[in-house]
Amino acid sequence: MGYGITVECASCDYQETFMLGVGMMYWSLENVISQVSAARREEVVDILHHHAVEGTEYEHKMYICPNCNTLGERFDYSIYYDEGRIYQPYFRCSKCRTKLVALEEPISSLQCSKCGKTSLTSHETVMWD
Repeated sequence: MGYGITVECASCDYQETFMLGVGMMYWSLENVISQVSAARREEVVDILHHHAVEGTEYEHKMYICPNCNTLGERFDYSIYYDEGRIYQPYFRCSKCRTKLVALEEPISSLQCSKCGKTSLTSHETVMWD
């Protein structure tokens, strides 16, 4: 089951909700192929249908821009195929086009992308299928 978190800044009016994880319809990557960006979808479908796929991993994850601190949610996936090959996307910031990195540190340690202060909090707000 997926979940949503709301990130808020105590110093300004920044607030955003991110939908993370996977839902009940996510039993296969092909079932949620619409979550793959249109630019990569054809290549992903080709790999899934014409190569020896050994496994897949996928979920909605949080990312951060190391340049402007913008937070974002992206549908991240990995396809393991043809005895050791891996297909993984990369993502760019919608504001400055810098390559995003997966968020690994606590949200409370990040600077707000709007005001620059380290005053972000987060709380789970919704469960989704």
